[in-house]
Amino acid sequence: MFLFQISNYSDPALDIETAKLFQQRLDAHSRRTVPAMWELTDKFNDHATKGPSRETRRVWHRIYGVLLLAAGIFILVPGLVEPRNPILILVGAFAIIAGLIKFYFACKRETSNIPASCQKAAKELLAGRRVIDWSKTTMKVHFDESGMTTSNGEKQEVVLYENITGLFETENLWLLVYSDEKGLLLQKKDMISGNVGAFSSFLHCKVMEKL
Repeated sequence: MFLFQISNYSDPALDIETAKLFQQRLDAHSRRTVPAMWELTDKFNDHATKGPSRETRRVWHRIYGVLLLAAGIFILVPGLVEPRNPILILVGAFAIIAGLIKFYFACKRETSNIPASCQKAAKELLAGRRVIDWSKTTMKVHFDESGMTTSNGEKQEVVLYENITGLFETENLWLLVYSDEKGLLLQKKDMISGNVGAFSSFLHCKVMEKL
């Protein structure tokens, strides 16, 4: 029904996406073990999404920065003219500093919030995949109503959907966790038979309802 031909994991973008998959897995485990904490976290996140977006906040930081810098210069310059006015100098300097701080927040890049443990696990997983030249193998993964079958032309392994304990997805990848914590990292571009959207729905139907 759905067939994948495994290819090389050479795309650098896979590093961050794989780390995100492990973060999803960590979050899923945490939700099962401490649901009360996640219920509270979800409420906070829901409240945060109702506020202005990150880009909107950056725009306002820039606007406030310009206004504060302009006001600071406007106040500071007269204060420096003899006879100097310490109050104007102090207020002007404070406004300029505040404006620079606003510009700092406007230009500050979003830092990664992916736990180090997830980044490490992703790095180890990809390192193991990248030492293999998959273009010289015939590794295929097939999904049908009975389960998932992996085959390299010499031997094959069949995994029932009831043995899949985790299913996680990003823009270009799927991570399936099964049996004794084994993991299968599938690239969406490797699908040679079937439709990506239909496959996502199929997997969720077969796997997620059992989790």
